[in-house]
Amino acid sequence: MDVEKANTLTLSILEEAPAYNQWIFDKVKPWLGKSVLEVGCGIGNLTGLLLQAGKVVASDMNPHHLQRVDEKLGNHSNLSGVLLWDIQQDLSRNLPVSVDTILCSNVLEHVEDDDAVLSRFFRFLPQGGRLVLLVPALRILYNTLDRELGHFRRYTKRELILKLKRNHFHICSLKYFNFFGIFGWFVNGTLLRRSLLPVGQVRMFNHLVPLMVQMERRVPTLIGQSLIAIGEKG
Repeated sequence: MDVEKANTLTLSILEEAPAYNQWIFDKVKPWLGKSVLEVGCGIGNLTGLLLQAGKVVASDMNPHHLQRVDEKLGNHSNLSGVLLWDIQQDLSRNLPVSVDTILCSNVLEHVEDDDAVLSRFFRFLPQGGRLVLLVPALRILYNTLDRELGHFRRYTKRELILKLKRNHFHICSLKYFNFFGIFGWFVNGTLLRRSLLPVGQVRMFNHLVPLMVQMERRVPTLIGQSLIAIGEKG
């Protein structure tokens, strides 16, 4: 399966997990400013939630994904525009609005030269602007699911700290996210060598999200499937 098809299918599968997408949104919402550039919006699984918090410019390098976002959300008053953009290149034109936050969720791992992208984000943000990052964690979890999706890496905390600091970001927060997701990723990608997450499992996981949120409030997440980092341009 080619990478683009695997990513589109995975986005469609995760569309079946609204509680999971809401969980991500709830985690990043306190760090969002008044106007957000969503990098790698995909088919809009988070975009609709982001629009509840403020103005959004949704960007992606796949025109078919942007078309779906525009069809679903194009009439929303907070959608400032959709933008075809490969983050490995500088923007060829100005955004329709100024932004104070960049949200980059499950995108950075797809780029070989992630340092160049982080540097580009830093230059783009205004003083005091924030980069909100969600990336896959734990190198030991790298498996067939990652390869099929075109992931170059999974991140360690130390690696992400070094990369953010090297590109001049002040780190406001860095935490693991989604402890229970470790097991599904390991079983499906490492033991069973699947190329996609089964839809049925994702739906079941989605039903369990409220329970996982409650457990997380009682027990700190010391390790997780993902890392959420907040970097500020000081």
